[in-house]
Amino acid sequence: MFCRSSDRFWGQMMTFKLTPGMPARYLVQALLAAALALCSMSALARDIVVAQTLDLSGLSSLGKDFSNGIRTYFDAVNARGGVRGRRIQFVQLDDAGRAADAATNVEKLLAENEVDVLIAPTSEETLLAAASAPRVRASAVTLLGAPTGADLDRARIASRVLPVRATYRDEARVLLDMLKTFSEGAVALVRGDGPDANACALALREEARARNLTFAFDGTAQQWQQLQPAQFAALGKAASGAGKTAVPSFGAVIVAGDALGVAPVVQHARRILPLAPLLGFSTVDHRTLAELAGGAAKGMMITQTVPPPGKTIHPFQREHRHLMKQYRDEPPSQHTLEGYVVAKLLVAALERVDGEPTAPKVSAALRASPVLDFGPMRVGGSSRYVDITAISARGGLVE
Repeated sequence: MFCRSSDRFWGQMMTFKLTPGMPARYLVQALLAAALALCSMSALARDIVVAQTLDLSGLSSLGKDFSNGIRTYFDAVNARGGVRGRRIQFVQLDDAGRAADAATNVEKLLAENEVDVLIAPTSEETLLAAASAPRVRASAVTLLGAPTGADLDRARIASRVLPVRATYRDEARVLLDMLKTFSEGAVALVRGDGPDANACALALREEARARNLTFAFDGTAQQWQQLQPAQFAALGKAASGAGKTAVPSFGAVIVAGDALGVAPVVQHARRILPLAPLLGFSTVDHRTLAELAGGAAKGMMITQTVPPPGKTIHPFQREHRHLMKQYRDEPPSQHTLEGYVVAKLLVAALERVDGEPTAPKVSAALRASPVLDFGPMRVGGSSRYVDITAISARGGLVE
C-alpha cells in the first residue's frame, strides 16, 4: 500500500510503457517515484476551511459558548483523521456584536482564505450585515446555522443563509401557549435593549395578533421602568376595556432581548410585581442574567431551541458532554450544544461531497442534507424544536 491515492496510482501505472531494452530497475524506480509523487499530492490536499465572524468579546457568553461547541466537535473530527483525510481549519474573527465589523470581517475572511463554508454570526444585525457583504453576495458560500431566530425572508437573505434552529415565531408560540397555564390577566411585552430584541418582539406581536390577543403594555425597557404600582392597575383596567377580563395587575411579563437588555426589566418587575411570572426568549443567557439580576432571575422561564444539554438521555447528549469535558473541560450549555449540532450537520454534509469540497459543492450538500436525529430535535434544514425551562436559584437551568 503506497498511500491513500493508490487507486489513482495504479490507474496511471496501467498506461506506463516499458521501452524495449530498458532495464527492469528503471521500471521499479519509475513506479516508486510516481508513488511518492502521488503520496505527496495526497499529503498536500488542502484543509477544509470553515470561517466565522461572531461576538467573542461581549459580556454575554452566547458567542463564546456557540464557538466552543463548534470547535469542540471539529477537534474531535480532526483527531480521528478529519473528513475523508482532510482536516477542518476553523478561522474566526471577533465582531464584538457590531454589524459594521461583521461585514468587514467576512470580507477579510473571504479575501484571505479559500473558504468552503461560513458559520453565521450570532445576532440578526450581524447576520444581515455579513450576508449582505459584497464578497458573500458574489460567492457560492453558505452562511450556516445562525443562533438567531429572525425572519430571514423578511430580511431578504434566505437564499444565502441556512438556519438550523427554530425561529422566534416558533418560540413565541410556545411562550403564548405557556400563558394558558397561568390565571387570566393582563400581559406585558417589554422590549429590552440589545441584539434581536426587536425581532423577538415582532415575532411575539405577530403570533399574538394571529390569536386575537393584545398586550396591556407594549413598550421599551425604559418606559417599563418608569411605571409605578398605580399605573400597572390602570393598564390592567385599560386592557379590560378592550374586551378583556378586568384585572388590577399583570398576569405575566414577557421580555424580548438578551440578558444585558432584560436584566433591569426583570429587577423592576420583581419589585413591582413579585408574583407575576416572567418569560423570555432563548436569547437570554441564564448565567449572564443571574450575574446581572441576582435573585430576581430565579424562576424566570426561557425558551430553548435545543434539548437539555445537562441530560444524557440521548446518545448525542452523552457525546456532547463527553467531548466538552475532553476538549474544553467546561460544562455544556444550550449554546455549546447548538454549536455542536451545527458542526455535526456540516460534517455530515462534507462526508457526502465527492472530490475537493469547494464552496458550491458544500452549499449543495448542505441544502440536500437528510434529517439528522438529535432526540426530540430533528434537523434537516431548520428545526422546529422549542422547549421551555426555568432559571434555578443558583443561576442554572431546571432540566
